[in-house]
Amino acid sequence: MRLSSRERLLAEFGVVVVVGAAVGALGVLSPADASLSARLLQGLAGAAIAWGVVRLLAVVGAAMARLVGVNAIWGYAFAIPLGSALLAWAVLWLAGGLPAALGEGFTRIWPRSLLIGLGFFALFFALYWRAGRANARFETPQGDAVATGALAETKGAIDTALHNSLPASFPPILAVSVEDHYVRVIAEDQSHLVLMPLRDAFALLPPDEGMQVHRSWWVARSAVCAHHRKGRDLRLSLSNGMDVPVSRAMTGPLREAGWL
Repeated sequence: MRLSSRERLLAEFGVVVVVGAAVGALGVLSPADASLSARLLQGLAGAAIAWGVVRLLAVVGAAMARLVGVNAIWGYAFAIPLGSALLAWAVLWLAGGLPAALGEGFTRIWPRSLLIGLGFFALFFALYWRAGRANARFETPQGDAVATGALAETKGAIDTALHNSLPASFPPILAVSVEDHYVRVIAEDQSHLVLMPLRDAFALLPPDEGMQVHRSWWVARSAVCAHHRKGRDLRLSLSNGMDVPVSRAMTGPLREAGWL
């Protein structure tokens, strides 16, 4: 169930297209006398553009949320109302130009676009929550020149500050990686998505139990059972079967720390 950043974008876009087609067919944001083809075009284009705009505004909103010391997810309280207002203005402007965009029609269209934005937020929140609750199992890629080490009992990072953002009784943390605006916290047999910047997640992890091995990865030392090279790239094999890349800049520090 793990998706790359590109796959996540494509999946979100697919969901947006399906919902946009339904909104267009029902004429939720279109004038009453608009044809079906015009309604579909407005629904699809509006949903796709609004999704892109809200995604960009969410970055700004997340930064604002961190500035005032609250969870980054509250950034959507900024992104959704503003994004839905921009969508309403765009729909009215396309229908009747600037007079229509600034007229009384806004009070009719904006609540509807706001409701759609909240619906999208609830939908994606539920989808990502479900993905985070699902068990993630991984296969170990075969590399060349495998250097195996003694397999010790893996404990991972236990009771970290990051556990406060995870479900109750979440197991010890083996690794953390970045996925868009989220971080994926990985345990032995499951993982969970948390909406926060990777640097904030790193700050909540104990420095004596692991290291940042790549610009997108933190790994608990006790989770590493082997290392190998795949071409010119060094990779760490974790106890749950995952293969984690090591940046060239971190090869020296890892060797000095006794990891390699």
